[in-house]
Amino acid sequence: MHIQSISKKYKDTVALNELSFYFKQGEIVGLVGNNGAGKSTLMKIIAQTIQKFDGSVKDNNHVGYLIEEPKLFSNKTGLAHLSYFSRIYGNKFKLSEYEELLKSLHLFDVLNKKVKEYSLGMKQKLGIVISLLNNPKYVVLDEPTNGMDIETSIQVLQQLKKMAEERNVGVLISSHKLEDIEGVCNRVLFLEKGNILEEEQFNDKTQYILKLVFDHPNELATFIEHQKFGSIIYSCEKTIEIETTSENADIFHFLNKLGLKLVDFTSEKKTLRNVYMKKLGGEERGIGY
Repeated sequence: MHIQSISKKYKDTVALNELSFYFKQGEIVGLVGNNGAGKSTLMKIIAQTIQKFDGSVKDNNHVGYLIEEPKLFSNKTGLAHLSYFSRIYGNKFKLSEYEELLKSLHLFDVLNKKVKEYSLGMKQKLGIVISLLNNPKYVVLDEPTNGMDIETSIQVLQQLKKMAEERNVGVLISSHKLEDIEGVCNRVLFLEKGNILEEEQFNDKTQYILKLVFDHPNELATFIEHQKFGSIIYSCEKTIEIETTSENADIFHFLNKLGLKLVDFTSEKKTLRNVYMKKLGGEERGIGY
């Protein structure tokens, strides 16, 4: 799906400002940002619930979505909802096709109960299943684990990951539960004031953010010239930060080999939360963020 130069204003407020990105089927992309960053507006445009905007979205004809709270009928059963929304999509609901998914989400045994008896988390899970009823190429999910406990959130996200891999469905997901989406996303887009501030890749390998402070600027220059540990996040005078999958012991062996001395060294595991704080949280670090 190609999102190209999307802009949207509400009176004098700019919600999205010529925003562009691409994501493909089988990929899970996270969307994070402060309140008012434009996440929900972007998702509604992709889902075609907002029609008036500048720019274009290509290949969004088969999109399932759950944005904000699911619109459910309190006096109808879960099964009635699945049958009703399937008919809207021009399909006949076949329980056998969704039995495994419903059981994994612990919804199968409550399908004949009315939705007014469902907890908020159960309603969210039903909304997720409804978003899949039109066999979409892409799914847009805004805070899908809202109202769920940790165990249930993990179950839901594991099913989304499985769906992306086995059904080749592209998933765009936003959540304030950063630890949740970190575990399933291939990459994460940071939104700020309607713009994509930056993109981060996440993979199965443990990644670290290292800060090295050298005794002299010349030592920093030598380190930059020879290091192959990872990408440089920041460097200035005697200080550098790098992103790497290498262990600390490998770093120190390299430093000793080149005869480089450190004044200070810190290492932290790269998580979506600490990246978020650096990008959008206004954390005072004193080195240029």
